[in-house]
Amino acid sequence: MAASSSFTSSESDSENDEQDLIEYYFSRDGYGCIDGWSRKIIWLHVARSNNKPEIPASFYLQSVQTYGCPVKLRSDCGTENGIMAGMQCEFRSSGDAHFFGTSPANQRIESWWFQFRKNRSTWWINYFKDLCERNLFNPDNDLEKECMWFCFSDVIQNDLNYVKEQWNTHRIRDSKHDTIPGIPDELYYFPEKKGGIDNLYLPVPAEQIQFVQENLLQFEEEENIMQEYFNHIFETSRLQQPNNWEEAEQLYSVLMGIANGT
Repeated sequence: MAASSSFTSSESDSENDEQDLIEYYFSRDGYGCIDGWSRKIIWLHVARSNNKPEIPASFYLQSVQTYGCPVKLRSDCGTENGIMAGMQCEFRSSGDAHFFGTSPANQRIESWWFQFRKNRSTWWINYFKDLCERNLFNPDNDLEKECMWFCFSDVIQNDLNYVKEQWNTHRIRDSKHDTIPGIPDELYYFPEKKGGIDNLYLPVPAEQIQFVQENLLQFEEEENIMQEYFNHIFETSRLQQPNNWEEAEQLYSVLMGIANGT
């Protein structure tokens, strides 16, 4: 079991940040959660909507099934985190088990988002800018945006999975801040080596997990005719799922060519 008693959850925020071009172009959002003591990334996902509370709640519930329920959960203010907050308080039988904080105050995850944007997503930002400059992509065109999501979402998620793995296995150095030096995965699973406390996570019974799944996470997916259209072309044309940005761009060109009749 892990040492930290606190998760910090956040959505990447680009409302006033041109850097997060992925979200700007897709009108989508990224979701992340970090363990407060070990700095282990618990989840890191790109999703289609940032205003459905069921989405971050589903990521939270998956983490509870995998790791157990933390003593504390901190999240950004906003109704999109309401279900997740309710689950946390229910599992811990305490209204104090969750608390909201502004994005700047959630320093651990916000600091991580900053480093991610600086060191990783800059490549994607420049890449999508280049697509626009080559007139291959118009972010004001809904059909092109949906095709872009269809082609690139899995590739971006795979990239996030890689980033998460690399972060959790890299070594955090000594600093003047309250960061514990070490490898996040090792700090998480062997906290006693660095003076941490073990067994702070609460196992949640399977029947309780099933109850909240059935009663709190049931929602109807919005019908998306464009995604269905591209999926139909993809299947009938026997195209291959892209594994990298080059294959995703090629797929995008093929699908848009068919859609435009060229």
